[in-house]
Amino acid sequence: IQRYAVTMVSGSAGALGNNTVLTPTAGHRIRLSYVSYNPAGAVEAAFRFGSAGALFLRNSVAANSVIAKDFGPARYMEGGVNEPLVLNLSAAVGTIWNVGYQEVRS
Repeated sequence: IQRYAVTMVSGSAGALGNNTVLTPTAGHRIRLSYVSYNPAGAVEAAFRFGSAGALFLRNSVAANSVIAKDFGPARYMEGGVNEPLVLNLSAAVGTIWNVGYQEVRS
């Protein structure tokens, strides 16, 4: 059985549009096993890789609600080489985010 070491990080974002939350080391990809967000006010929120990648875990969220997705180590999501993870917000609303990830070489 192969074990995966996952790093958990948290932070906050609050600007309208793209908010970069995690940037990989040069030449690496971000591999997600868990993501969540918790906005202080009503907002549409979603994650994406890069500034124009497809939005995922996209939801219209009521204030103080939590949206979470546990992909697990076998069904992870992975960005492209050097692509940051972005939290996209439809309005300037303070939002707490959490990410479980690995950096992998391409």
